[in-house]
Amino acid sequence: MPGSTCGSPTFRLLGDFAVEPALLAPHGRKARALLARLALADGPLSRDRLSALLWSHRAEPQAHASLRQCLMELKAWTRASPPLLHADRDAIAIDHAHVADDVSLLLSACACDDADAVLRWLPADEVALLADLDGVDEAFDDWLAAERARNTEVVVREVLAMAERLLVAGDIDGSLRVADRMTRFDPCSEHAARLVMQARWQAGDDDGVRHAWHRLEDAVARGLDGRPSPETARLYHRLMDEPSCRSNEVALQTGKKPPPDRRTHRIATVAATVAAFGLMSADAPREGGGEPAMMTPTVRIEPVVSRNHGMIELGFADALAGDFVRLANASGGLVRILDGEAVGRGDFIVRVAINRDDGNLTSESRVVDARSGAILWSSRLSGSPRDLTRLREQTAVSVAAVIDCALRLNDGQAALAADADRRAQVFAICDAHDDQDGARAVALLERFAARWPGDRVALGQLALARAKLIFGEAETAEQERQRQLAIRAARRALANDPANVYAMVALSQAGRRERYMVDGLPMLKRALSVDPRFSTALMLQATGLFQAGYVAASVRPSIDAANADPTSIVRALAVVRRLAAAGRMKEAWDRLDAVAAVWPDHPDLVEHRYRLTLEQPDRVRAAALVASSGVDDRWRLDRLILQQVATGRQDSAALDAAAEIEYSRLPAAAYQLAALYTRIGDIRRALIWLDRAPVRQTSGQWSLLYWPSVAPLRREPRFFAKMAQLGLVDYWRRENRWPDFCREPGLRYDCRREADRLVAAGRAVNAGNAAFR
Repeated sequence: MPGSTCGSPTFRLLGDFAVEPALLAPHGRKARALLARLALADGPLSRDRLSALLWSHRAEPQAHASLRQCLMELKAWTRASPPLLHADRDAIAIDHAHVADDVSLLLSACACDDADAVLRWLPADEVALLADLDGVDEAFDDWLAAERARNTEVVVREVLAMAERLLVAGDIDGSLRVADRMTRFDPCSEHAARLVMQARWQAGDDDGVRHAWHRLEDAVARGLDGRPSPETARLYHRLMDEPSCRSNEVALQTGKKPPPDRRTHRIATVAATVAAFGLMSADAPREGGGEPAMMTPTVRIEPVVSRNHGMIELGFADALAGDFVRLANASGGLVRILDGEAVGRGDFIVRVAINRDDGNLTSESRVVDARSGAILWSSRLSGSPRDLTRLREQTAVSVAAVIDCALRLNDGQAALAADADRRAQVFAICDAHDDQDGARAVALLERFAARWPGDRVALGQLALARAKLIFGEAETAEQERQRQLAIRAARRALANDPANVYAMVALSQAGRRERYMVDGLPMLKRALSVDPRFSTALMLQATGLFQAGYVAASVRPSIDAANADPTSIVRALAVVRRLAAAGRMKEAWDRLDAVAAVWPDHPDLVEHRYRLTLEQPDRVRAAALVASSGVDDRWRLDRLILQQVATGRQDSAALDAAAEIEYSRLPAAAYQLAALYTRIGDIRRALIWLDRAPVRQTSGQWSLLYWPSVAPLRREPRFFAKMAQLGLVDYWRRENRWPDFCREPGLRYDCRREADRLVAAGRAVNAGNAAFR
């Protein structure tokens, strides 16, 4: 092979410029650029031409002097024996008889159909010619841009032509290895992808065909067209219509007679297809270099792609990109946003494409291995153009949840596990979580924990997944079985690691009946002492504190939980409710306006505007809100009261009828009705609804009575008695921590003395879980 003799230097031109052996590599960028230019020349180049190329802004004498100085740096080349670089008064040339370069060696290997040599010289990444020599000089940059286009086109054409010849000749393995390498050198090459699909199909690897198609689809989604060509799509669907040859292997293993061999038919089909596609194989050259991989766990999110380029799609893509920017800012550097110009390097890359399908808008999210290009996870969500904010939120939350899941299952050490089996199982688990398929998540985590016994994160996540299966408030045998399984899994995880925050959170949610969120507070406090930023624990702590009546204390963890997950409008609106319940109405309105700016027209905004307006009635605001919002059965009662606030006329009969309808649909709504009647000044009716409110299956609705406007009801001893029936008074006495309302003025009882009186009278019924923890 030319240039392969011992001691002969070889240029690396594809990617960063390099010389082998490295001792011959000059340090100056101009000297390196000079060598590169000479290596790519067919013969000698004049000094005038080289000086104008590298020092275009200098006068001719100064440019020639700079060239002479540059040659001094290359004296090891000019004084070698024999000389590797020839320089006379007029021209300079590389001795190609003794100096090789990777491009020439690659093209020579293609001419010889030498697959091993091609794989040696063709980079395994998407790299540009002389990637590190941009900016040497404007004239050099212009030449380099043209040379990159020409060179890439030649390399792609010759390499794929060789791969075609190998495939037609029956060398499936050689063709596949070369074509697959080309899909990494030029990910958008449809010609290379077609060859890979054909070779995989001929080998009976239908999964490989599917993977090659998805990888191409993902790559071209970032380009101008947005989708593979119809020709490539037709080829993919035609290949997938053929059954896999793997049945032959299965039949042989089971002793059954295999079906007729289709190999001959496949070779003929592939040969015909190659010939047909040969007319369309000149893929446009691509450029681009990669960033070095981060040493710490890094997830890269690429710019969101709108495939249809419509105004709605582009606006949706821009808004979703803003969600990802907030996610990156909150991640502490774990998540980074690409600028759209450079290919990102990291543990994995997130790509999202927006498309229109049958009148609906769809978001297609994928997690891609940055090194192999493999698709690790994908999700497709669809929504009406009239409700794009919810689709956007669902997309952002889904991506954020998968990122968080992958990071946590690898214990924060890497976003992508090195072990291929573990990597596949991690993203299968994350997909189950994203689909809210609790049973599948538990089954996968059981398998994961068995495969890697003693893995603290797997054991803790298994306990947490089991705790999520304890759904509903009805005390059923199945619910009790799931509870015991969750407790057992959590204790197993804590025995393995006493600081397992996932197991602690699982235990906090494994209580019984109404008060499990309140009873779980000590365990949540313990978990947050280990990981103060665990957003799930923060959110649950905020809810537990609020239900326990510690309204002011619930604000801070609610804010922290929202900050930790800026893609979730649910957590953002929880902050609005906590602020309003704590009496910080101006902050609540400001926060709601900020949420509306991020998620405009989201359906959940209406409910919170209703809540704040009812808490702080204003006729003008109420009238505007009623006029701007449509009728929704979920907020029909709130809307009716707002209409009465706006008009100043109260229709007691209509209100009572609507209240009865609401109660018939959900008995726990009696707590809401007690609060509403208190707000309009009808304490008598409020107390009636309070008495009718259930103490089982309440969904925590009693916490609606903690809002400032319900203070008149809280002054009544019957309110405190209801709290005793819920088991909260026993909890307050045991913790020796009394709720915020006990310090409110105007109470007709003292909390401590009233609690003692109720206990003495035997009326402090504990509806919570006395034996838990």
